[in-house]
Amino acid sequence: MCEASFIKTLKMPGSKSYTNRALVMAALTKGSVLLLNPLYSEDTHAMIDCLRAMGVGIEARVDQIVVSGDLFSVEDRLHELHVRDSGTTLRFLLAAICLAKGSKIIGGNRRLNERPIGDLVEALRSIGGCIDFLGSNDTAPLKITSQSLQANGCIVVNATISSQFLSALLIISPFLNGVEICLDGHLISSPYVDMTIDMMKQWGVYVEKRERRESVFESQLAYFVAPGQHYRMNVYAIEGDFSSAGYFFAAAALTQAALRLQNLNPNSLQADRAFLRILEKMGNVVVFGSDEVAIMGRGICASYLNMEHCPDQVQTMAVLAAFAPGKTVISGVRSLRLKETERVQALKNELAKMGISTEDTHDTLTIYGGNPRAATIETYGDHRMAMAFAVAKKKIVDMDICYPEVVAKTFPSFWDLFNSL
Repeated sequence: MCEASFIKTLKMPGSKSYTNRALVMAALTKGSVLLLNPLYSEDTHAMIDCLRAMGVGIEARVDQIVVSGDLFSVEDRLHELHVRDSGTTLRFLLAAICLAKGSKIIGGNRRLNERPIGDLVEALRSIGGCIDFLGSNDTAPLKITSQSLQANGCIVVNATISSQFLSALLIISPFLNGVEICLDGHLISSPYVDMTIDMMKQWGVYVEKRERRESVFESQLAYFVAPGQHYRMNVYAIEGDFSSAGYFFAAAALTQAALRLQNLNPNSLQADRAFLRILEKMGNVVVFGSDEVAIMGRGICASYLNMEHCPDQVQTMAVLAAFAPGKTVISGVRSLRLKETERVQALKNELAKMGISTEDTHDTLTIYGGNPRAATIETYGDHRMAMAFAVAKKKIVDMDICYPEVVAKTFPSFWDLFNSL
């Protein structure tokens, strides 16, 4: 196997997951909060616009955001919020605006309004949330008229569809006068919950993870937040995005190149940091620095992988698997069926155009890799389809990706950085 052919150094943008969590937490914090290194993308602009529509003061600068005012001081009027295609904005704000004055209507674009949210609604209703479905009984748009919530001990939530349901409840938990959040069913994408809990700790709120040995539910996990806690923050620095970095790491592995990415926390709790462990097991060399990660690409190979906890990199891995002779099986893919598109089917469709055979069950995707050919790739309005198949362009230059601008949802500068490799 040949040695790495070049060194390239790039700076990764701020994390979308951290930026949107920080924005809503800042809107629940008394006093002004300065956010450094935020990501500006369609998803974060959706959060900013919705908070502004509620009356929260937000000053967006080149590399920082000042959040002043809070959701507890908004006017008692009708607030209409359009979250576009941002799932984090819908889930996190749905919980947060249950604490705000006025009548609130929240919804998004067509695909987002098709994604189920009923489990979060039921959990909020159980603690006094007045929420009505304006369409079907499991999806947005929604009307919220409650202005306060009271947990009275325990909330039960089903987090088998999205970990964001649990994160949304955790984010508002300091305002529930002491609460235990109990899981009904297996928690999916748990690293994102760990990220939420770590951020809350940095903002002065402590979450105790408990094991309920006499639980009547399938899962015995519960999360306790003691009363009397409040968010306290003046300046918060948002770390770089491992989800965005994954496409660059994948390209380096596939082309056996050396690459250094800056603005990445080597101790990050982001779920997609786990993608590096997968690449390491394939023989690639990963070196962590103080604020950067370097990879020396050594190639890829067919593997059996469980990616339940880093689902945003399944598409990337599927594209890599197309080039790996043999059979790659990826399990933990069920959550991909309820994303911006039905991602498992979208992958099967586009890999087939490249001459790659696939099979799937509800929770697995099998790829028979070998010698993929050039194809015109549909992106289905999904940013991660575009970025994942961009990796293939580093080996097959004649690949054509339709509607490449969809990357603006989470990574507006993607093509400039990726094409610089």
